[in-house]
Amino acid sequence: MLFKKLIIVSLCVLLSAGCVNRRVYENAQVEEANVTDRTQAGTILAKMPPPAQKIAVVVYGFEDLTGQFKNNTKYTDYSSAVTKGGHSILIKALLDSGDKRWFTVAERGGLKNLLQERQIIKLMRSEYSAPDGKKLPNLPPLIYGGIMIEGGIISYDSNISTGGAGAIYLGVSGSTQYRKDLVTVYLRAVNVQNSKVLLSVTSSKTIYSTVFDANFLKYITFDKLFQAETGFSLNEPVQLGVRQTIETAVYSMIMEGAIDKIWNFKNPVAGNKAIKKYLKRRDRKWLDTDGKVLPKWTLTDPFGKKIKKKPIKRPTIKSIKFSTIQTSFNN
Repeated sequence: MLFKKLIIVSLCVLLSAGCVNRRVYENAQVEEANVTDRTQAGTILAKMPPPAQKIAVVVYGFEDLTGQFKNNTKYTDYSSAVTKGGHSILIKALLDSGDKRWFTVAERGGLKNLLQERQIIKLMRSEYSAPDGKKLPNLPPLIYGGIMIEGGIISYDSNISTGGAGAIYLGVSGSTQYRKDLVTVYLRAVNVQNSKVLLSVTSSKTIYSTVFDANFLKYITFDKLFQAETGFSLNEPVQLGVRQTIETAVYSMIMEGAIDKIWNFKNPVAGNKAIKKYLKRRDRKWLDTDGKVLPKWTLTDPFGKKIKKKPIKRPTIKSIKFSTIQTSFNN
């Protein structure tokens, strides 16, 4: 009898576990994996006009040089503040430049594994022959780069700007807080033949986080208290911020090289337009993804409609008579 009860209990546990797993995977909040969308910096990088000749580059490493750990006030966290995969992000940005028409990237991050695999292929081809009895051909030579890309994530500054606001009235309260971090990336292009540093660029981006809390407190009776609270937080992924910073650095490196005549665009007219757009971005002018200048006072309402601020009326000096100043306002 006891044995039967154990079997029934075990079956119930297994069935309940299966239902729990089914609820987890069939939950509406659980999303399927998807391909990562392009960032705004990635879109600008992909829209660049093609070069006159594709450039062969190599990247041996792109490391986290900050030494920063995640900001945690509750306990010690030894996780790094930024991603360790900067090398992979940089390779992807180089390949996507100008819709895959700017760079030929040779593998150097896994060079040891690559050389070992080539040794295995050479050994097999020297000991064995093709099905028709002929000798197998030798491996083609490796691609070598004329330019070596160096650099890294050199800075991650936490809490460069913090703040918040809150209010409470008759038991109803709300508050919000925000925090800004800053990540900085350096890139330099080195001529492999003579080790000359051709150019060096930098880019940085803020990482924004915000928290919102709301509370409700009310006495139902003199000895019964009702309290409710809710809140949410929005944290910009650090990996996404690092990705946009690296893409911006690659974009800046290409444009600075074109300005210094290190490489040229295939279409000079399109190249000159791209350089003008880059100079506007570099000089901190507001541009959209197509490079059109946007006025700083151009805003949008919640429905996407543009709102233009009216210019502030300032007093102007109409005339000066000895020590008397008459002023008038613009209509």
